[in-house]
Amino acid sequence: MKVVRKYKQASGQCINFKKSLILFGKRINATVRQQIKDTLGIQNEGGMSTYLGIPEDISGSKCKLFAFLKDKLMHRVNGWRGRWLSKGGKEVLIKSILLALPTYVMSSFLLPLAICENLASDIAQFWWSSTSPKRGIHWAKWEKLCLPRQEGGIGFRMIYEFNLAFLAKQLWRLVQYPDSLVARVLKGRYYRSSSPLRTISVSSPSYVWTSISAA
Repeated sequence: MKVVRKYKQASGQCINFKKSLILFGKRINATVRQQIKDTLGIQNEGGMSTYLGIPEDISGSKCKLFAFLKDKLMHRVNGWRGRWLSKGGKEVLIKSILLALPTYVMSSFLLPLAICENLASDIAQFWWSSTSPKRGIHWAKWEKLCLPRQEGGIGFRMIYEFNLAFLAKQLWRLVQYPDSLVARVLKGRYYRSSSPLRTISVSSPSYVWTSISAA
């Protein structure tokens, strides 16, 4: 509440607790939940389901959880179908839009391999198709298209490997900036007397830490 009061003094904005929601973890029992709600003055439980485009509750089947990425990608592709796009135009759309859609999610979470393969399959189908609803013949494997131009490819990204590269960047930031807030939080939970580069088995790790460890 002290933090809330400081925010009010600094910003001049007043929080409406009647319209606010509080989201509890599954391990918080009913007694503690009620104590927290009474202290904060927030009686409504719930959440926004998503925050900045990412689901709030990262639990259960990860394939179902991240299925929205395929829906977003197909929404874009369906809007382009019926247009007479050249291969050059398709290349620009794929590199600048389709392959960029999941990057925000991939910077924090390891996407299941099935999701990455589905995204790659949909992009490949868009690349080889002529006009809707024709599927088109796939004259080369997706892996071949992802090779650099000097090696006979087009330079598309391998989605799963690109995901690991994003997570490796987060891991490297933990090494380079050990005094940052996120580094101190993760250090206190997962590698208190070690280094983030050393794999240590911990009980009930978060999916964020599991994803970073995969790098």
